[in-house]
Amino acid sequence: MRLVKEKVKLNNSGFSLVELIIVIAIMAILVGVVGSQVIPYLENSRRAKDVQIISTYATAGIAAYSLHPDSAEDIGDELVIEVTPGTGGTGDVFTCTTSTGAQVIADEMKVLIDKDYVTNPNTSFESKAYKKVNKIVITLHFDTREVEVYGYDTNGAIFNENNVFGQL
Repeated sequence: MRLVKEKVKLNNSGFSLVELIIVIAIMAILVGVVGSQVIPYLENSRRAKDVQIISTYATAGIAAYSLHPDSAEDIGDELVIEVTPGTGGTGDVFTCTTSTGAQVIADEMKVLIDKDYVTNPNTSFESKAYKKVNKIVITLHFDTREVEVYGYDTNGAIFNENNVFGQL
C-alpha cells in the first residue's frame, strides 16, 4: 500500500520573516537619522527655558524696584543681589551688601519670584550648562537703567551672554 500524500495548500498570505527583518532594519536606520537631528533642538529648547527663568529674576528685580523706589535712594548707582539656593527646603537666600533699602528690594524679589524657583533654582534649570548654577547675581544699574543677571558655579560664570534682561 502506498500512502498518498496530499498537498494541502495553506492560505498564508502574511509576510515572511525576511521581509519583516528588512522593514525593522529600515525603521531602525530612520529612527537613528531622525533622532540625531532632533537631539540638538531638545538642548536648545532646554536652554531657552533656562533663559526664561533667568529673565524671571530680572523681571522680579524691575518690579521690586518699581514697588519700592524710595528704598533705592540710599543705594547709589547699582544694586547687586545674590541668590544662593537654600538647603534642606529652607528656600533661597537673597542677600545684598549695600543698605537696608537694598535688602527691602531683595526681600520683595523673593516674594515676587515663583515658589518653585525660590525653593531651589538649580533644580528648575534643565540644560546641561545651567544645571551647575549654584549662585545667581542680579545687578540693577540705576545710572544706565539696565538689569543684568549672571549665574555662577564653583568655577565662575556660566551664563553671561545676552545678560541684559530689562530696563528699569
